[in-house]
Amino acid sequence: MLKKMGKLLEALSSPSYRSGLRHGIAPTIEHKLALQRLNVRTVLDIGANRGQFSLLARCLYPAATIYAFEPLQRPAEQFRALFANNANVHLFQVGIDEALGDTKMFVANDHHASSSILKAHKQSQIFGSRETGEETVHVGRLSDFLPLDSIRPPCLLKIDVQGYELQVINGCREVLPLVDYLYVECCYVELYARQALAHEILRRLGEFGFALRGTFNQYCDPEEGPVLADFLFQSLKSMAAVRAAQLK
Repeated sequence: MLKKMGKLLEALSSPSYRSGLRHGIAPTIEHKLALQRLNVRTVLDIGANRGQFSLLARCLYPAATIYAFEPLQRPAEQFRALFANNANVHLFQVGIDEALGDTKMFVANDHHASSSILKAHKQSQIFGSRETGEETVHVGRLSDFLPLDSIRPPCLLKIDVQGYELQVINGCREVLPLVDYLYVECCYVELYARQALAHEILRRLGEFGFALRGTFNQYCDPEEGPVLADFLFQSLKSMAAVRAAQLK
């Protein structure tokens, strides 16, 4: 309860955050500690939902350009309403996947935040969300929708896609060489059927040249133990450039 009150008080302290609250959308302030000291000029927000993360990014990096990706109709409409007057925030109503096409998403009852291309497994048991329907959405690789020359470094890629992280990472493979920081929610238990778990995500990102910088916001269930956390990665290329600049 105290944590929620602190989040609300911080949201009320910022004009930008208050604009979100007027739309019924609170910024994801819990990510601030992990991200506030990064130098970022481009944000790629995959799994943007109603704009909670983009709202935080807009405040942390006011000069950055945000490209957000949200395939579901209702949250995409709310995102557009929230950022209607922000020229540097762009929404693509698509999902990121390994190939171009249409697919089915299972829509959840909690403002669509737990909706996924994968069928829920332990998600309902642990968090209480439930599937209320299905929606056909358009998906493709990130480079199918966003020209690579739109990305100005340094770039932060955020992924929050309810168990579909590995497929999204593979769908970003052309973009990953341009990414400096990657922030992704990973699970230790199978919240969604056949999802890749944290150790598989760590291994795949290592193959793409990313190193783990820190783990944040870990959630533990009384019965399951550790369930999920947010993982911050930095590209080895970016780390080497920072070290070289420090030595000058």
